[in-house]
Amino acid sequence: MAKTSNVLTTILNVLTLLLGVLLIFGAIWTTVHPGGETLCEKTFAKPYLFTGIFLVVLAVLGIVGATFKINAILYIYSAVLLIIILGLLAFAIFALVVTNKGIGKAVSGQGFQDYRIGDYSKWLKKHVVNENNWAKIKSCLSDSRICMALAQSKNSGDFYRRNLNPLESGCCKPPGDCKFLFVNATYWQAPKSGPGSNDPDCATWSNNQKKLCYNCGSCKVGVLTNMRHLWRGFAVLNFSILIFVIVIYSVSCCAIRNNQAIPEPCHI
Repeated sequence: MAKTSNVLTTILNVLTLLLGVLLIFGAIWTTVHPGGETLCEKTFAKPYLFTGIFLVVLAVLGIVGATFKINAILYIYSAVLLIIILGLLAFAIFALVVTNKGIGKAVSGQGFQDYRIGDYSKWLKKHVVNENNWAKIKSCLSDSRICMALAQSKNSGDFYRRNLNPLESGCCKPPGDCKFLFVNATYWQAPKSGPGSNDPDCATWSNNQKKLCYNCGSCKVGVLTNMRHLWRGFAVLNFSILIFVIVIYSVSCCAIRNNQAIPEPCHI
């Protein structure tokens, strides 16, 4: 049994090591590749790099401890795994709490919803769409050319029948309350009598294709809505990772017990 638990610990950590190496190479490639010079891509490169380095160090601890049966190293390794397990549980609860709010208002007769910043938790508004982070987010939106997909709409009828996602609805057009006149999907004219609403986004809207409504509150709400969906989807991945880490933790605990001078039976 001692051999089995140590072999399993080694195999699981080899897989973790490979994942860490892939993340490191991915981060380096994004940084040095000619296409990786945008602010958006550089923003994601650092988390990939640090996560990769962490996984490599953790995997090396597990491999060395299991291969040479060094319980001191395995104790450190298991303690880190326990912290990760608690962290994943805490993140799952936190993500559910901060993304619990967020309801779009359906626009009558149109295939999309308008969103308001007040529909979201204070934490998301304070930490995600603050001034320091918004410049990076706008760069990502611009790099993705998300609004260019709307160019397929040949007239206002086609446009209003489209099922716009939250980012397209918030960042690529003025809010419906402004009553702007459709020229094309990303070009709108203000009524001669003025906007139909006092919403600051009406004045913020620009027909400059590099600006559009990227500085609008509705665009920030679109990002928050998109993040809410992503975090809810990540809950499934988080659960899978949690199970994987618990399995590794259990096997490492068995390896520690079986490596003792007088091994204690450990069934896995």
